[in-house]
Amino acid sequence: MSLEIFQNQPVFKIKSGASEALISTGHGAHLLTWRCGDWSIIAWPDPADWDRASHVRGGDPVLFPFIARTFHEGKMGFWSDAKAVVRPAPMHGFAKESPFTVLESGSDFIRLRLDANDATIGFYPFKFRLEVEYRLTEDALETIYHVANRGDGIMPWTAGHHYYFNVPATERPDWELTLPCANWGSQDFRDGSIHMRSAEHEVATLADATWIDRFQMNPDFDKIQLRHLTNGRSLRFQNPNPSPSDWPCVTTWTEKPEADFFCIEPWSALPDAVHNGIGLRHLGAGESAEISCRIIATNA
Repeated sequence: MSLEIFQNQPVFKIKSGASEALISTGHGAHLLTWRCGDWSIIAWPDPADWDRASHVRGGDPVLFPFIARTFHEGKMGFWSDAKAVVRPAPMHGFAKESPFTVLESGSDFIRLRLDANDATIGFYPFKFRLEVEYRLTEDALETIYHVANRGDGIMPWTAGHHYYFNVPATERPDWELTLPCANWGSQDFRDGSIHMRSAEHEVATLADATWIDRFQMNPDFDKIQLRHLTNGRSLRFQNPNPSPSDWPCVTTWTEKPEADFFCIEPWSALPDAVHNGIGLRHLGAGESAEISCRIIATNA
């Protein structure tokens, strides 16, 4: 690991052979870039608004403790705890905007930590510890989330990824995504309700507009693959842990037709899980859990 300056910001670089990644600890343990040789797989725009880094369309922000949009009685941005106390629920949680500290590091890995503090307690009244570890090999990026409950009560939580893959808009017809799953779903942004239907197919190019803002439920995770149809490059997803329920949802999204990125987002739960319960996890006092996601790159 080395400390470098990137866009006038201090960042950490980890490296394994021709594979390298940049991480910002001051902006939510945010993975900024991942490159394998001459292939920029996950990119960060230049220039970027670092005063609003969590809103920049790039990298992979850490989603915790709740994913996407949360609704209380039809009003977006709030949640109600077990004691019926209503609190703010920022989009994708607060971890993406919180400073992390470095626990340990080496040339090809870094482990970061966020503890409950005065800034988090108003959103999430639990004594949590979140550790995020990035590990590189010459052809793979693995991210490990370790969540611990250091308090006395039961702690609900979810976590997820928001990988911004560097896919120019003009190249969407050239990239084919395979994502086998049981059902497709979406959220109604008027009230937060979740709607499901049977999956119609499992393979389509990124030019297929139906990918946008769609949940893929109970995916066959290790069969997820993004493949270029002509140059031989591909990305395969893998759950290193034996539990098939680590990522019960994978969301696909891009912002607009001309956006030069495409997002594939493994989530441990659905939006508004703290209310609808779909994928919501709980930790008892003193308990901890770990989930991880590996992406394997083939750079032909």
